[in-house]
Amino acid sequence: MFLRKIIKLKDSLLFRLTVLYTLAFIIISAISFLIFYYHIYSVTMERMDSELLEETVEYSKIMAKNNLKGVKDKIAEEAESEDPNEEFYHIIDFSGKALAVTDMSSWGIVDKKGAIAKLKGDEKGYVFQTITVPGRDYKARIISAVIGPDTVLQIGETLEEADEYLEIFRNLFSILIIILIVVATIIGWFLAKQALIDMKEVARTAEDISKGSYDRRVRIKARFDEIRRLGDAFNKMLDRIQNLLKSMKEINDNIAHDLRSPLARIRGIAEMMLIDEKSINNYKDMAVSTIEECDSLIDMINTMLDITEAEAGVNGIKDEEFDFVELISDACELFRPMADEKMIKLKVRFPETLTFRGDRKKMQRIVTNILENSIKYTPEHGAVTISAESDDGEVQIVFKDNGTGIPEPDLPHIFERFYRCDRSRSQGGVGLGLSLAKAYTESMNGLISANSTINQGSTFALRFTQ
Repeated sequence: MFLRKIIKLKDSLLFRLTVLYTLAFIIISAISFLIFYYHIYSVTMERMDSELLEETVEYSKIMAKNNLKGVKDKIAEEAESEDPNEEFYHIIDFSGKALAVTDMSSWGIVDKKGAIAKLKGDEKGYVFQTITVPGRDYKARIISAVIGPDTVLQIGETLEEADEYLEIFRNLFSILIIILIVVATIIGWFLAKQALIDMKEVARTAEDISKGSYDRRVRIKARFDEIRRLGDAFNKMLDRIQNLLKSMKEINDNIAHDLRSPLARIRGIAEMMLIDEKSINNYKDMAVSTIEECDSLIDMINTMLDITEAEAGVNGIKDEEFDFVELISDACELFRPMADEKMIKLKVRFPETLTFRGDRKKMQRIVTNILENSIKYTPEHGAVTISAESDDGEVQIVFKDNGTGIPEPDLPHIFERFYRCDRSRSQGGVGLGLSLAKAYTESMNGLISANSTINQGSTFALRFTQ
């Protein structure tokens, strides 16, 4: 059971974030240690080199004042007070011949020719070398310096003390880094857990929604901006889903209602024909009525499919260039008999030509749907005006009538599927014409808007950027 929890924990985001925090801390600490260690090592070596150089300068002064004998006496004096295993002095000439030397038994063979060769090509008059001493764990630092004519002084000093100091530093840092790794792991765990608290809230909300609680929302404390934005986006998504579900329910109810009526009429016609014998003409009339009702149902279903495809962008948009004035003229001719029957004037205010780029068939549906609505809800002896203008790449088409108008509470909903105002329920139709117009307009990156005043008329405006 415990092992299973460990395995499950290993696959969790909390565990992985903690590991990442800890690894990041270890890498940064290691880099910091290397930089710090290199700095300490450099300072230690510089201090030792400085001391060795000062010592050779002192011997140069003795050489200049008392010749080689004074230097030898000084070396003998130093040899008595210093441990031969810790330091040595060696005086040679440029041929490598030893002029004076302290106890070198524990130092092995020290390179003389190499040092002399470097001195001959070095203007400073001294060179440093780091050597490995046979049988010792520590290296040594040697300075070879010219202290007089044809005289070279070599001073060697073990790095044991410096290495011990650096080893103490390494041990202390190792202990410190172990403690800090434990602390960093705990802090990383805490920070990761705090960061994921709101993520767990999102997960719980998603689980509740999957069980049917569509009214649940994510409650997030504003600890982290990214999590807050995630919560806001999640809540907006839930609002949209809930609105879609509500819309689908309303659409289903409307579909059920609008399907029930023509189906009931078809059934009623069939039942009337079955009550008693009818003439062949009666059966023909029944067939005609049935076809008309079926056509109405097919038209409604096709319109719904067209709206859905336009909103989803399934079939795409044809990009073609056409004359919008010609398209409006054709639409006016199509509905002129309907307008003449109600003695409605169709007024067109267009430039001579207006080139439009878009989907011609979809634009025809948009224009015919809006124009049909305008004529349908305009009383006798009224007027419907269609105007268009193009300005700086934007085309605007306006349909204006002086009809019954749309009540203010209904105005925000007129583009919804199957929505019909109380004033329009006496008219034919199922409430899909404006929904289709809106879907087609937006599929061509356009905007559609409506304004209306009761008993004064309505205005529909289309705007497209070319």
